[in-house]
Amino acid sequence: MEIIILLVALLGCSSRALAAIPNSDLASNQEFGNLSPTSNCDVAALGEALCDKRIEVVEEKLKGIAKLVSQSKQLCEFQIKALRESGEQQKQICEYRIKEANQQISNLQKSTQPKKNHVGAAVSGKLSALYPGSRYYVSTEKLNWYLARKFCISNGMQLASIESKAESEALTPVLLQAGGFFWLSGTDLGSEGKFYWDNGTGKDVKDFTNWVGTQPDNHQGNEHCLHEKPGIGWNDYPCENQEKFICEINDS
Repeated sequence: MEIIILLVALLGCSSRALAAIPNSDLASNQEFGNLSPTSNCDVAALGEALCDKRIEVVEEKLKGIAKLVSQSKQLCEFQIKALRESGEQQKQICEYRIKEANQQISNLQKSTQPKKNHVGAAVSGKLSALYPGSRYYVSTEKLNWYLARKFCISNGMQLASIESKAESEALTPVLLQAGGFFWLSGTDLGSEGKFYWDNGTGKDVKDFTNWVGTQPDNHQGNEHCLHEKPGIGWNDYPCENQEKFICEINDS
């Protein structure tokens, strides 16, 4: 019915268009109340007023929707910003924790590494640079292999490891002059028959050897430590026996 009224308004108060509208329909339109239009122009005015009213309603609804959309947009932007800031904070926290963990690992590594070139004061003045890259302490006292090893380590060194013919030849004159047998770091403790250098490297004694005759022979099943007779060669010997020894510190 409302559409018909609008059409009438558009027809410019046409009496013919108004005549085409059933009176029963006009009378049933509650929005006119008890009004009884007496002219086509009155009906058109009412239609226009009704149309304006509906337009106002639609415009108000559109304003409400626009406001709601704007609020939703602001909320989304706020949430996105919050997520970004939260992500950045989490990133910073993770980076800090990684940095802290790396620092702890570094500190732990430093604390567990042996101090290099920190030779005990009692022996520091008795070291001899007999071979390039190393200095040696040639003992005058005698200890078993275990205590000789302990002595060297406690003074910032290791029992010597002679790993080349050139190194052996460099040490021989000094050892001959000192006289006696000398413990080296070689041992097969824990790996019978397979000697290795117990100097922190664990390298097998194989690239260079200076065994005498059929040595090592593990005589009586009790020879597990390597000692040297200068000018003669190496022999496996009971680790509990007392011998002189050679400590070595690597300067390279």
